Amino acid sequence: MRTGRFTVEIDGVDVSGFKRIDIPSTTTSHVEYREGKDADHHRKLWGQTEYEDLTMERGAKKGDTKLHDWRKSVIQGKMTEARKSVAVILQDSVGEQQVRWEFTNAWPKKYDPPTLESGSQGGQGNVATETVVVVYDEMERTQ
Repeated sequence: MRTGRFTVEIDGVDVSGFKRIDIPSTTTSHVEYREGKDADHHRKLWGQTEYEDLTMERGAKKGDTKLHDWRKSVIQGKMTEARKSVAVILQDSVGEQQVRWEFTNAWPKKYDPPTLESGSQGGQGNVATETVVVVYDEMERTQ
């Protein structure tokens, strides 16, 4: 499968325009220990599992303030409103769902508006993108 065809759902509604999604990685720490008099051999036990943040980037659109408004609800302390379900769906070449990651009780901890830069490409500049960094309670690959 290719990585270029995907969709994003926030609370079950498709949100278009995403150009980059960084699916979080997971890491489990380990603890070493020895048994009794066996000084030469260390055993390893797993510890706490940590999840990276979900990072999503999309082109800024006139009149579309969904990501900014979502972050604003966190700033205003409206956590019930801010917690949403997020799904990232990887599709095949004909648009059929192949892999799905679901994030529960997700909320944006950071919102980056576009960086504006003049003088590049004949005054046209690059595509204005906004980025949101999302934390969540659980991540599950459901397909």
